[in-house]
Amino acid sequence: MTLLPRTALPGLVTLAFSLLLTACAYDNNEDLLGNTPPAPTCDSTANTYAATVAPLLQQRCSSCHNDGFRSGNISLQNHAQTQAVAFSGRLVGAVSHAAGFQPMPQGEPKLSDCEIDHIRRWVDAGALNN
Repeated sequence: MTLLPRTALPGLVTLAFSLLLTACAYDNNEDLLGNTPPAPTCDSTANTYAATVAPLLQQRCSSCHNDGFRSGNISLQNHAQTQAVAFSGRLVGAVSHAAGFQPMPQGEPKLSDCEIDHIRRWVDAGALNN
């Protein structure tokens, strides 16, 4: 078995230290170049019941609020039912977790601010069947 000469030890330590430093480098091009992507925006100006509100309610609310299972005696399965809940103030109150309303969806994460804004703007525009 051949041992390394003592003079090689400082070189090996330097090499190991150099490798350690380069292995810990953080090369994130967005941070290095400053070209971070813009934050996503919420464009709720052109939302409609059919394209925006109904799919959102279908995804986040219909498992509990449908004609077969009317939790809280509320169904959001069609426009007329949803419009009635919207005009009563309960739809926006519940999804925005406003005081005096049962926060919805129950047992699930709160809707995003953008999703709530879509619903609020649709209601404010008259809760049209569009």
